[in-house]
Amino acid sequence: MDLLQKFAGMEVKKDTLITEADKHFCTAHQAAYDNAKCTLQELLCFWEDMQNQQAELLTGTEISSSYYLASRDNITLSEKDIRGQVFSLHSLFIGQLVSYFNKTYHLSLSITDIENNLIPQKPGDKWTDDYEDRVKAYTQAMQGLSLRYTDILDQIFIYTDGRELSEQALHELKEKCHEAAWDISNGQARFTQKKCTLLFNGYFCSFHDRYGGGHWEPAQKTDDILKGIAHFETGSFSCIPHSISSIISAYNLRSDFYEFAGCEKALSLKMYKNQRVDIKFSSEEYARQFVSEYLGAIC
Repeated sequence: MDLLQKFAGMEVKKDTLITEADKHFCTAHQAAYDNAKCTLQELLCFWEDMQNQQAELLTGTEISSSYYLASRDNITLSEKDIRGQVFSLHSLFIGQLVSYFNKTYHLSLSITDIENNLIPQKPGDKWTDDYEDRVKAYTQAMQGLSLRYTDILDQIFIYTDGRELSEQALHELKEKCHEAAWDISNGQARFTQKKCTLLFNGYFCSFHDRYGGGHWEPAQKTDDILKGIAHFETGSFSCIPHSISSIISAYNLRSDFYEFAGCEKALSLKMYKNQRVDIKFSSEEYARQFVSEYLGAIC
C-alpha cells in the first residue's frame, strides 16, 4: 500500500481517533490561529496607513515616518515585524498541537518534520538567477497559507501508520527496546537469559574512574530498556517507580548495583566494568514475558 492509499484510508477516521478533549484543544487553537491571521493582517494595513499619513505630514522635514509611532520607550512596530509574525503563525500552530499530542500520549512526533511537510520552504542559495522569483513565490505561498488542524492530524496519523495515539506510545516504547536489544547489522541479540536474569552485553554502561573513586553511567540503550521495564512493571507511562527513574539518564551513579524497590516483576540492575548490564526479575516467567513482549525477535 503506498502513502496515498494509506492516507485515503485514514481520511474518514482521523477525527474519530482523537478524544473530545483533544478536539477541544485543536479547535481552540484553530480559532486563535485564524483570528491572529486576520487581526495581524488588519494591523499591517492599519500600520501602513499610519506610516503613509505620517510620511505625508512630515514631508520636507527629513524625519522618519515612524518617529512619532514607535519611540524607544514605548511600542516598537515595523512592517517587517508584523509580516514576520504573520509568517510565524503556521509554525506556532503546528508546534502547539504536536507538543500537546507528544505530552498527552508520550509520543516523539517531530515538529520540524511536520512543519516541512505543511509549510513552504524559504528559498536558499541567494546567488541563483531565479532567487528573486523564488522569494516572490514563497512570499505569496506563505501569505495564502491557511492551515486546518486536520492537516496536522493527517501528518500525525501518517506517522503513526493509522494507530490510535494511545497505541502508538507503546509501539514506540517497544520499538526502542527492540533496537536496544538487537544488532540489526548482523541479526544477533545483545542479550541472553539465564534463569530469571537478562544479561545485556556490549556497550550498556560505562565506568569513569576519578582519582580512585569514579562513577557509573548507563548507556542510552540501557535507558530505553529501563523505560520498557518500568512500563512492564506498572502498565503506565506516567507512573514510573522512583527506583527506576532515578537510574534513567543518570551519569554519576556511585554504585554498580541498584534494587528496584517496590517492584514485583523486576528486582535489580547490576553494572560491570566490561560494559555488561544484568537485570534480574522475580521469576523466569517474568523474564521470558519481558523478552517476548518488549524485546522480541530480530525483524
